[in-house]
Parts: sequence; C-alpha cells; structure tokens
Amino acid sequence: LLTRVLLPVLVVGCGVSAVQPKRGKKIEISTSTADYASWLATNSDAAASSKPSDEEIEHMLEEEKRRKVHNEVREEGGQEYIQSVRSRSSREEFGSIPEDQSLNWQKRLIDDLFDPEFYERNVHPVVRDHTKPVRINVSMSLYQILEVDEHSQSLSVNVWMVQDWFDEFIDWNPEQYGLLNKTIVPHEQLWIPDTYLYNSETLEQKKTESLMNAIVTSGYWMNDTKGARVQLLFPAIYRLSCKMNVRFFPYDQQNCTFIISSWTHDKSSIDYWPKMPDVNLKNMVRNDEWEVLSFNFVRREVYYKCCKEPWVMLYAQLVIKRKPLYYIVNLVIPTSIITIVAVTGFFTPTSSSSERDEKLYLGINTLLTMSIMMLMVCNQMPSTSTYVPLMSWYYIGIIFVIVTGTLMATMVLAIHAQKQYNRPLSKGVRRLVHNWFVNNCILEVPTQLIELWMEYGIVDANRTSSNELDPIFQHSIDPISQMPPDPSRFFRTVSMDMDSQSVYSYERRLASITQQYTMHLKQKQSERKITRKSVSNAREVKRQKLMRSDATEMEDDFITSLMPPVTLKKLCALEWEYLANVLDRILLTIFSSITLVFFSVLVFFDYIHHYFE
Repeated sequence: LLTRVLLPVLVVGCGVSAVQPKRGKKIEISTSTADYASWLATNSDAAASSKPSDEEIEHMLEEEKRRKVHNEVREEGGQEYIQSVRSRSSREEFGSIPEDQSLNWQKRLIDDLFDPEFYERNVHPVVRDHTKPVRINVSMSLYQILEVDEHSQSLSVNVWMVQDWFDEFIDWNPEQYGLLNKTIVPHEQLWIPDTYLYNSETLEQKKTESLMNAIVTSGYWMNDTKGARVQLLFPAIYRLSCKMNVRFFPYDQQNCTFIISSWTHDKSSIDYWPKMPDVNLKNMVRNDEWEVLSFNFVRREVYYKCCKEPWVMLYAQLVIKRKPLYYIVNLVIPTSIITIVAVTGFFTPTSSSSERDEKLYLGINTLLTMSIMMLMVCNQMPSTSTYVPLMSWYYIGIIFVIVTGTLMATMVLAIHAQKQYNRPLSKGVRRLVHNWFVNNCILEVPTQLIELWMEYGIVDANRTSSNELDPIFQHSIDPISQMPPDPSRFFRTVSMDMDSQSVYSYERRLASITQQYTMHLKQKQSERKITRKSVSNAREVKRQKLMRSDATEMEDDFITSLMPPVTLKKLCALEWEYLANVLDRILLTIFSSITLVFFSVLVFFDYIHHYFE
C-alpha cells in the first residue's frame, strides 16, 4: 500500500512524465521514456512487493528541491544559467565520452518521446482528468487579400495560422538531453485538433491548408505545467462564402466572417480561445482595391439540437472598404462626359432641319453606350432583388436623361418644322419668349426679327409704352387708334381716311394705327376687369370675351395679309426658329444641371452617405 501511495510522488520528484495510452493500457512511468522501460523490467516485482527505502525517499525530496531551485535561478539568470548548466552537465555526465564521438540529443529525444509503445497520436492529450477539455489558442495573421468576387459572393485570402495547446503525454527533462528545451516535429507524429473553417467553399482541407511541422517546447521549466507546449504553424489559402452588400457600390463596405471550430469535438473535448483579440495585420500585402478597416476575433458558444454540450466557435470578422477611385475614373467620369456632350448636341441651335435630325442618331448612339457600360457594372455585382446598387441608380438616371433629352429634341425639331406653314407665332407664345428674362438670361432676339416687328408693329402690349425697339410709337399716336373698341367700325374708318394716300404711306400708317388700336383695346380691357366683377349678366361677359378674341384674331390676320409672301415666310422662319432656339437653351441648362448633380452626388457620396443610411 505504501508503494502505491508514494510511487506517483516519486515520479514527480524525479522529473518524469506519465504516459497513459488509450482505452486502459497499463501506465508506464520513466525518468525518460527509454530509461524507464529498462528500469520497469528489472524492478517491477520489487516495486510491487516492497516499499521504497529511506534513501529513495530522500533522493526524491532532493530532486524536487533541486527542480524548484532550477526554476527560481532560471527566472533570474536566464541564458547565463542555461549555459552554466550545459557546461556542468557535459562535464559531470558526459565527460568520459571521447571527443571524436557525438551524441545527437534531438534524435534521442524524438525516439524517446514518440516511441509507438508509449505515445499514441490518436489519443486525446489529457492524462489526469479526461473530463477537462484541451484549450486551443488560435491566432491569425492576414498576409494578402487575393480576390473579392462580388458576383459569386466569395472571398479568397492568404493567412498564416497558429494553433497551440499542451500535450500532457509529451514531457522531458532538458538537462537529460543536453538542455534541449525545444524541438521541431512533423505534424504527422502529433495529436492535432480537427480545426475546420465552417464556411469554406473548399471541402477538402488539404487543398486549403499546408500543414508541415510543429514546434514542441518542454514544460519542465514552466511553473505548474505538465506536458509540452505544441505550436502548429501553417499557411492557408481560404476561399469562404461571404454575403456581399453592394447597395452603395462603389462606396461599399463588406463584412466577411471566418467561422473556426472543431468539426467533431464539442466544448467538453476542445475549448477554443483567441490568443489575441485582433488579427495581426503588420505583414499584410497592400491591396489596391480594398482597405482593411478591422479584423478581430469573437468567441461564442453555439448550441445545437443534436448535442447537450455547446460547440465553441471563433468568429474572425473582417471588415473591408472598397477604394472607389478606379470606378470613378473609368466609369463615372467618362459616363458624365458622354452624357454632357450628348445633351449639348441635343440642344445646340442649328440653322437647318437636316442638322437637327442628327440629334436623334446621337441620342440613340449615346443610349447604346450607356447600356453597354451599365452591363459592365452589372457583371461585377451579385444578382439580387433586395436592393438596387448606387451605381445602377446612377446609370438609370443617366439613361433617363438621355431618353428624355431625345424626346425633347424631337419636340423641338417638330416646333422648328412649323416655319414651313407660313404661320406666325400666336400672341401667347410670343409673350412667353419675348420678355425681359428670356432676352437677358437665355437668348436675345435676332436683329432681323426685331426689324420685322418694328416695321409691322408686332410688339408686346405690356412693353409698348416703354419699348425701346419701336420708340416712334411713343411720340406719334394716331387719333383713329383711340376709337371705341368696335373692330368693324374701326376698319371702315381706316379705309375712308386713307383713300387719298399712296400705297406705301397707306401700309405704313395702317400698320402703326393697327398696333396703336390694339394697345388701346388692351387698355380698355384692363379697365373693364374691375367692373366685370359687378356684372351679373353672363351673356354680357361672354360677349366681351368673344369681342376681344375676335379683335385679336382679326388683328393677326390683318397684319399677316398686309405682308408680302417673302416677308411673311421670313417672319415665320425667324419666329419659329427663335422659339426652337429658346427651348434648346432652356432644355440644355436643365439637363446639364441634372447630369452635374448626378455626377456630384456619386463623386462626393463618401462624405454624404450617412444621410442615405
């Protein structure tokens, strides 16, 4: 009984390690794995039938004391202490070995540690308490972002992975192996956790991870540590699924998550912890398209319906932001320039109808160009109906501008074609295009059109009293023009009064009197507006309206009848062309402003995007 109680204490004091194979294999203990095999063969019977001697117990206590002193001195002396121990051990233990013989400490250590009779790589590396999970510390370094595929919604990265844990089946006293405290072992000889990337698009792990060697460090000089520390370092190229949100493309941010955990072991067997809260980015190769904003670990415990114990998941969240300069230079700016050129071509005044017809072909060609560029953008974005990307909205707006501009150009072309019918502008249309705002801010009236208006008295009634275009009307007002507003009586009086005049004087005075009489009619009409409210007879109001419209129509027809055909044709051509040019200038300003607004919003969206979120 005493032997069974003191034998484990003896093992600890002598700096030995325990190996417990899988499924009840007998426990074998050794100061070093090979030495204890021979010791056990010769002393197993004695150990079972007799208790340890006083010398053995004293040796055990001295060994434990020496180990504690080693730990304290090692912490204070560091490398100097190791060198002194190495020299002393060589002299004391291996002084008798000839100098021409060499002893490979590492080979001896590997042979002892990984003897198939004492180490099983398929056994969970826990000796004392099998209910205790193995803690796996995971760290990662991002080396390069290889590809971000928005269309297939996947991400490819090159990372350097590090996993470390303690294997209690592996331990040794460095003093017995020439102070060899660390060694490199092929990963096939060790127990390795089945860590897997859950959202990987490649099912075969060998195609993503390049496992090579592991660094094994003895825990002999680590306080309160049994076993050796194993570090598994390997590069990996992961291609994982990542839901892309391209709503604000090309100013989008993507959040891709690496889900790391064991595929078969729950928390009772393996417990994952991030070694550092953030992923190392110091060695990352710069990417010209994406900027890394953050990359950090989050540990969570996930419960599944199949199992009682939770699974420990490590979520490495990578947040990247797109650099929009490439798309602005190659897509946005060329599109805006093409649109402005097209709009300018739509609404540039021309003097012949054939040149105006070319605007329709320009609109169709520009529309085709925008469709091709939009197709290029769509090929880079995922097929989703949840939202419309910002770049798509831009191209939709540009296409709308081009389509609307083409329709407006067609309308202006139809207006310009009205000159062939020898019909002058109506009073209402002339009033819209011949005012202070249009003349000063949009387009001035052509000189030839002004001369025709002055010659035949075609002026706006609201501007006649102070019109600088026909000052002669301000000084010579014919008395006939002041007659009561009766068109039939007015024209009879004009005919009787001008019988004796020449034809030229007749036409000149008739035009002047007609213009003055029209002004007089307008003045009378404005005076009647005040009294019209008190008139209760609807027939009288209707008769007055008919009389004004008849007077206006008779005036226009009369002036037109006085003009020679050549002059009338010239007047109609100038008036309709002037109207078309005014519309061209107005539409050019409107559509150019809309295009510039679209361009400005897209270029400076990075500064105003928080208003759209």
